[in-house]
Amino acid sequence: MTAVSLLLGLGLTGNAQAAAYDGQDPISAGCAGDAITAQETQIWDGYTNKYDGKIQLRYSPSCRTVWGRVIAYGGVGQGMAQVYRNSDNAYQQCMISGGNWNDSLGGYSCYTPMLNDAGVTGYATGWVHDMWGHVSSDSTGSY
Repeated sequence: MTAVSLLLGLGLTGNAQAAAYDGQDPISAGCAGDAITAQETQIWDGYTNKYDGKIQLRYSPSCRTVWGRVIAYGGVGQGMAQVYRNSDNAYQQCMISGGNWNDSLGGYSCYTPMLNDAGVTGYATGWVHDMWGHVSSDSTGSY
């Protein structure tokens, strides 16, 4: 009985700890340090017939959280990312509106606050605006 209680307690602690990260910034919470890009999709602009950006689903194994990051290649540097948790449709979002250029990513970017991903899955959706005002969007797969 003690072993079962201990295992149940550990399982609840892991999920409770991850849930405590809901809505937090992945960098300031220390979760970005071991983050991987679990899913990534290029955002195609059918008007200009080129990729205008990409959407990423980022995952931290130590925090067991996910967040979305959108990267807009040039253009007007506008866009938005949302990350969703499949189990309850909870979501977080961020917006870029120029001025957030990131040399290492090769575009304007923003990242959402985190969502608990312990024992569940999530996905990210992103939109980018080109210089002619067209909006393109796409989503990652779930992870």
